[in-house]
Amino acid sequence: MRISVLMPIYATPVEWVQEAVDSILAQSFQDFQLVIVDDNNPAGPLYNYLQWLDVAFLRVTLVRKFKNEGIAAALNFGLKFCSGDLVVRMDADDIAHTDLLMYHNWFFKLYPYRQVCGIQIRLFNNEREWYSHHPAEVTRKVAAGMPGHWFINHPGVCFQRDTLLKLGGYNPTPSHLAEDYSLWIKYLLNGHTLYNMEAVLMDYRVHPKSFSFAPDRKSPEWHQFLAEQKSLLDE
Repeated sequence: MRISVLMPIYATPVEWVQEAVDSILAQSFQDFQLVIVDDNNPAGPLYNYLQWLDVAFLRVTLVRKFKNEGIAAALNFGLKFCSGDLVVRMDADDIAHTDLLMYHNWFFKLYPYRQVCGIQIRLFNNEREWYSHHPAEVTRKVAAGMPGHWFINHPGVCFQRDTLLKLGGYNPTPSHLAEDYSLWIKYLLNGHTLYNMEAVLMDYRVHPKSFSFAPDRKSPEWHQFLAEQKSLLDE
């Protein structure tokens, strides 16, 4: 199976982007394309680096949005250029382990009718590190009964492309809300089970602008959105 790695980029420090890109280019599984969405970055070192990547590597497909409308819009835009059977999500400030794509290729060859597979991640900052421990299977019933909302990681997750497109991709949620959680609910409502491998295959960089740890994602609006999405599972 060919894999498309989808990476939206906006205002990320260029040295972090370089680490993220290098970690994909160094994958042990090499039948992939890297689709980078330049989400209207201004001229400067990051813009120049992305332009260089597009010229230097045949595996890299660089597409540019000329209006920044948030990560959900950038992901849906990038999906149009993904040619692989599978689509793996990659953030511009994380580091993929060398065998990330190989594990996903193995998983979907073994289970071709499953639609979504997550991984475990190592979270780190300048002070400490910790790890995710998500269940192997997340059904609608399991998700509805969990005390929290974190049961699969967005970074490193892999989708069957055709089903993701059939479901309409990401919901057009505001950029400060959980576009990934909304997508998980959509899969569960459509009868799909979400799966997680036990392997730790991504280093997730935690910083003040990390989507899941940014201050505005602790706001009442953030928690209300999660609660409203989760309530759909009980209907």
